[in-house]
Amino acid sequence: MIDQMETIKKESYLDPAVFEADEHIQKVIHKMFRPDNAYTKFDFRNGRPTKSAILTTSSIDMAKKYYRAIKEMTKEPEWLTKEFPNQPIREGRTMEDPDFPRIAITYSLEENSRDSSVQQEEMQKIIEEYNQYYDTSWSLADIERYNGDINNRLARKRAEFKQFGKQIDLVIVVDRLLTGFDAPTIQTLFVDRNLEYAGLIQAFSRTNRTYPEKKKGLIVTFRKPATMEKNVEDATKLYSEAKEESGLIYPSYQESKKRFKQAYGKLKEVSSMESIDEHTPLEIRIEYVKAFQELNRAYESLVTYDDYNDDMVKSPTLNNQIQLLEEQIGVYETVKGSLIEEELEKEGEDFSTIEFYSENTTKLYDIDSTYIDQLLGTYAANSSDAREEIEKALAKLNKTEGVKEVYRQILNAFDVGTLDSNEDIFVIKRRYFTQASDDLIHVFSNEWFVSEKKLHASNLQYMPGEDPIPNMKAIINSKDYEGYKANHPEAKPFKYPQEMKRAWRKMLDDELIPLENELR
Repeated sequence: MIDQMETIKKESYLDPAVFEADEHIQKVIHKMFRPDNAYTKFDFRNGRPTKSAILTTSSIDMAKKYYRAIKEMTKEPEWLTKEFPNQPIREGRTMEDPDFPRIAITYSLEENSRDSSVQQEEMQKIIEEYNQYYDTSWSLADIERYNGDINNRLARKRAEFKQFGKQIDLVIVVDRLLTGFDAPTIQTLFVDRNLEYAGLIQAFSRTNRTYPEKKKGLIVTFRKPATMEKNVEDATKLYSEAKEESGLIYPSYQESKKRFKQAYGKLKEVSSMESIDEHTPLEIRIEYVKAFQELNRAYESLVTYDDYNDDMVKSPTLNNQIQLLEEQIGVYETVKGSLIEEELEKEGEDFSTIEFYSENTTKLYDIDSTYIDQLLGTYAANSSDAREEIEKALAKLNKTEGVKEVYRQILNAFDVGTLDSNEDIFVIKRRYFTQASDDLIHVFSNEWFVSEKKLHASNLQYMPGEDPIPNMKAIINSKDYEGYKANHPEAKPFKYPQEMKRAWRKMLDDELIPLENELR
């Protein structure tokens, strides 16, 4: 009889004790912290978490059980390897934070009056552990300030909390204090309790504050999935005043997977028509860019599901489909760049659905250049941890020594106070990287006795590997061979132009282009 019931009806017969058992707690925390799941939910970059999460539970007792279970699971330095021996993190990703996850727990002492003295004693122990890690001195007497400190560490707005290691990765709360945490870094809400209507909307809204590199809030539920799905539908329909199904409901994993498969097929079809580049007929380039962007959006939706990580382990087909994005990124950027110019010149072509200036290139690996910008934007003067983090990111991205040196100059300027921490980081970067390019061109002009102005014109037009080098004839015609000969007596007039040309190409490819790329 039960087998014939609808899933929601079946769930109503579940004994609540099932969700209070230690077995349930272990399943939940192993789902939360499985490497690839945690990597996504806490948005790891350069091996470290950049976003935070909330776990909301059904009772104070459950909150404490979760706190102790997570502490126990993560107490050993190599806990990830020990707990997940058969589920290592995928290639291209890293999790290198030895203190992850930094967790805190809080609840109102009046939230459950039963055994209040026991509650206070246990809460004091939890606060003492917090004090020991963060070098604070809170107590039960100032629990509201303790809660405020947790929120500040989640928000990471103040300079002292921007330093790595000062933040909180996960806070565990019960009902009353759930809406008290409103930090924009909160990306994921883990829900192990029943939520309905206003409570559900308020809880879900914890994840919707904007923050750099945060594209969406993620909700993970651990009880009665069919019931929770129905509650979400009812709440969003009610509060959006929708008469039909609400567009606020996020698609299921299977729906997202179907969308990705269709988008993959379309990009595969378009890219196999012919060799795609900036010279391909305009209508095919438009179709190609639209197909890539749709596949990218479908991919970004897919990776938010834990099921995606399971499929990446089991499905070679999905791995091959993801690889198409990796293979096509370079072609996509070139073709999209060619369309920007076409958009200004052509009439009658439909460019309306193409995103030219949004971040629509998939981030398939551990870090990218925008992560460095984010670190710079939150850099606190003389922070050795932050400087080390930036150096690691630069190394992982294989930045040239010239690029690294410019970033070091920016950090040094922050340290000595010659830069305003409130100034837009992109304005700062443009100033410093432009100056670095100007200095290189000035040095080359003096060394080879050619026009600095002609070199600048060549640099502005040059594309990597381009032959002939733009404005090369004008550069050669500007030469002062006698001046060069005075410094290089062994110079030969017929060899000088060719040697200078080779040296200029090397500077363009090895030094000037990498500097320019930092401003894209």
